Amino acid sequence: MGPYPLERLARLQAAPDLDVVPPPRPLSFHRPEAPASIVNAMGEYQAMLDVIRDGLVNASRAECPESPQERAEHLKAFGYFSDASMVGVCALPPETVMAEPFRNPDIDRLAEDLRTRQTKTLASGIDLIMADLKESVEAPATPIDNHSHAIVFLYEFPREPKPGEPGAGWIEGAQSARACLRASETAVVIASYLRLLGYGARAHTGTSSDVDLGKLTVAAGLAVAHEGKLTNPYVGARFGVAAVTTDLVIAPDLPLVPMSQQARLKTHGPSWWVGKGFAKNVFNREPFAKRRYVDGPHPFEKLKRVDRPTTFIDEERVARVPKRTDMFARAQFGDMGKHVQDGAKNGHYARKSAPSMAQRRALGAFVLLQDGEPAPERSSTTDDAARNAEFIKAASYFLGVD
Repeated sequence: MGPYPLERLARLQAAPDLDVVPPPRPLSFHRPEAPASIVNAMGEYQAMLDVIRDGLVNASRAECPESPQERAEHLKAFGYFSDASMVGVCALPPETVMAEPFRNPDIDRLAEDLRTRQTKTLASGIDLIMADLKESVEAPATPIDNHSHAIVFLYEFPREPKPGEPGAGWIEGAQSARACLRASETAVVIASYLRLLGYGARAHTGTSSDVDLGKLTVAAGLAVAHEGKLTNPYVGARFGVAAVTTDLVIAPDLPLVPMSQQARLKTHGPSWWVGKGFAKNVFNREPFAKRRYVDGPHPFEKLKRVDRPTTFIDEERVARVPKRTDMFARAQFGDMGKHVQDGAKNGHYARKSAPSMAQRRALGAFVLLQDGEPAPERSSTTDDAARNAEFIKAASYFLGVD
């Protein structure tokens, strides 16, 4: 059901007016005017997700629940498991499919990397994953005419960093990019999951999309067009979305009534204040309302610390373990026997469940981004080790680390 009480919102029994929804504006991850912005580092990851937002569909369909409602509940549960603030489903309105899709301009460079670069990891199944990625990159673009439904994942913005707050120099102005990247990750994984089950599915993000994400958000009952912008009753206009279109039949949600027609006593009354029956309420909705990003959402500063570990470690006798003991590598080389070696072939450990294999595809693509050449000039703002630690922590918590 998610952290917000969406079930308390009033809904329309008819299709919403999508003509009043603001037109889509593709998001850019380039900040040349702010070289220290973390958005510049996020761009490659967003482009990689856009590269793999589509792919080959499994020729044989897996068993799945017959009930469209149960299907919707399963998919929503995965979205909330992936920290989505809200998830909505709708039948795909024809007017949401754009005549001219927009495409991330960084895709071509990363697609070439997938075709030509070699990985340095010996992780089990990486060869199969890379072969799949290369095959998907070569596949021609196809229309989504046969897609009938859409799943929309909404990620809210945390609070704006305060001027002078540790880490602000890196994370200021990154709200839209943060929400886009996190929503894209979930949408790409779900689309991959549905294709593994044998259903056509494609992810649509703030940087690469065949559909109008704003109209889909309204159709899926997650927002309304209010005063010229998309607005959600609980998070306002501070959110980003990604979506999955598919030919899997899913039970849709009803669209919301206009903001002026929502019964505020029901949506924001005493139950919303005390959080009766749901995870989010007016007091805990923003974990960083009274905390700096560098401090994290949990009060680690209250834990007792010591200079040295209280568990004895005989440091002089702790062996330096060579990379050769990497269990993934040893399994593939047959050091632990044929049975284990056979189990490590083709990433078998990850293929035992469709969700993990769907996630593994994105993780395999990200392997190419784990290493790279540093900038030719080192920034003068990184000379202070304590400041560096604060900025890294603040950026990590801002991006969603627990």
